[in-house]
Amino acid sequence: MLPMLESFLEKIICHTQNWPMYCPVCGQITKITNVDPKNIRESCLCHICRSTNRQRQIAYTLCKKIGISSLKKIKGYRGTIYNTESYGNIHNQLIKNKRYISSEYFGKKYKSGEMIKGFLHQDLMNLSFKNNSIDIILSSDVFEHIPKPYSAHHEVFRILKKHGCHIFTVPFYSNQYKDNNRAFINKKNQIINLKTPIYHLDGIRPKKGTLVYNIFGKEMLSKLEQIGFKVKMQKLSKPFSGIFGNGSIVFIAQKI
Repeated sequence: MLPMLESFLEKIICHTQNWPMYCPVCGQITKITNVDPKNIRESCLCHICRSTNRQRQIAYTLCKKIGISSLKKIKGYRGTIYNTESYGNIHNQLIKNKRYISSEYFGKKYKSGEMIKGFLHQDLMNLSFKNNSIDIILSSDVFEHIPKPYSAHHEVFRILKKHGCHIFTVPFYSNQYKDNNRAFINKKNQIINLKTPIYHLDGIRPKKGTLVYNIFGKEMLSKLEQIGFKVKMQKLSKPFSGIFGNGSIVFIAQKI
């Protein structure tokens, strides 16, 4: 009966466009606005902080992991959090913590660790951080834009402390095993599209967007376990935290 209840609640939320919730990003009792039934994952904005459904998925999972009610209380967390983006509602809360690190990617001509336009540049396939130095890594729909995503996962594993974790979302086909490889970079450093190119909006590149190289299937879980992670895939349904819909999947890859 639970799937029917979820579907019923989703219909109510989409119909009312005014659903009450406690936002795990800003820590306020607020409401959901701007619901797009065709793209629930990227809409359903918090009336106060404007966080999306997907952003609240990451925030909720992080809060549960470290034992706080919302990111508003992140200041007291004593671990090191590395976020692979330097903008947005989650970043705006995490920046209150003195040990927080964030970065962007500006291209191969820069070395990881350089400061570019006021942002820390990091290539996730070749990170500048020391081994066993980070407690928690966050990435929200980032790894699909990396030409060799499992090289990046190896780097994540390297820099995480023992029992540290990578909390992330990616486009994911739960009914498919193999990853959907859409593009690659050849030996001449040329992008070769295997399928019609897909671009996602990017806060750093709002006009052009960022190319999608892969959409992941269950194969991803096996490959992460081969690297050494213990992987948990959780389907969240927390309507009163503004989290619902078929795209509410968050992965937690823990270094063991």
